[in-house]
Amino acid sequence: MEKHPPQEPADTPADTPTTDEAGRTVAVRRRLVLLASAALLVWACTAVSGWFEGLAGGSVRTAADYRTQDIRTREAGKTAVAALRPGAGKADWMHKEDSTSCTDDLGFDGDGVTRGRPSYSWTLYYADKADYLADLDRLRTAWRRHGWKVEDTPEPKDASEPYRPGISTVADHGIALSMGMNPYTRKPFLSADGGCVRYRTGQGVAARKSSGAAAGRSPAREGTVTYDDGVRVAIGPVRPFTPPPGGTGADAPAAHTYRVPVTVTNGSGAPVELRGHDIGSFEHANPGVRRLTGYPAELGSGSPHVVAEGESTHLEFVYTAERKPSHLELQYGPGAFHRPSSWSLSVP
Repeated sequence: MEKHPPQEPADTPADTPTTDEAGRTVAVRRRLVLLASAALLVWACTAVSGWFEGLAGGSVRTAADYRTQDIRTREAGKTAVAALRPGAGKADWMHKEDSTSCTDDLGFDGDGVTRGRPSYSWTLYYADKADYLADLDRLRTAWRRHGWKVEDTPEPKDASEPYRPGISTVADHGIALSMGMNPYTRKPFLSADGGCVRYRTGQGVAARKSSGAAAGRSPAREGTVTYDDGVRVAIGPVRPFTPPPGGTGADAPAAHTYRVPVTVTNGSGAPVELRGHDIGSFEHANPGVRRLTGYPAELGSGSPHVVAEGESTHLEFVYTAERKPSHLELQYGPGAFHRPSSWSLSVP
């Protein structure tokens, strides 16, 4: 019987990808690379944008936002002062701090954009160090009860002058609160800092309720506007007025002169600074009518007339015309942080 030598098993060729499969693999890889590159580009743009925004001083908010932060900062400081022992400090001892850090040194703020820093301090008075330390503990406990992290400023062991420990925290809305020793006066103090805010000056607090002459309908004797922060303006009724001789200086009245009373009641948590140019009218609203700039006397110095929280003030603007107008169309906004409202006032 014929014998044959054993044969080596034949090598089976490994499966090789087809042309379509290879193409799909390359396409998937390219897509993944493109997606990764796009994600990296978005991240880079976001990081650069955030860096420039931080360099510019933060995002641009509204004047209404600034006033809200101002009111919150004042209230946070007053609440902290109220938590201290009687006589240590009072809410009306508040002092506004000037800030040199909240400035547009690099020219990022364009037209209509400015910035401000609501920052306030209260000087505190204690008979001895023990009373001061007791209030420091009281405030520390109150802040921790709110869930705020409290940082301690220890008393230097080698202090050459009287010095006391302090505490600080960041309260709600990013308001920095601190109690310690003033490095310049060496007196105890409490401070509240709302941070630097960039805002658009033309976007002030809006009116939430208007009535009468401010309701946008036909002329009325008087009307009221109430703003979102609690400030209330009442204008009217218009009355005939005869200025005293020489009372208007070179700005002589015409045949028909009227007194327009304006009452501003401040129900907000921050002062309202009234200015002479708060009142005005749109172009061609009152043909032949002009305002006597010598009125009201409270605004004659050019400095703002301040209406404190919880107080009211009464101003009288005067308008004159050769011919009797059918009515007066005015715009008025109390101070820099409230949007002007339109008024249509009837004339007697």
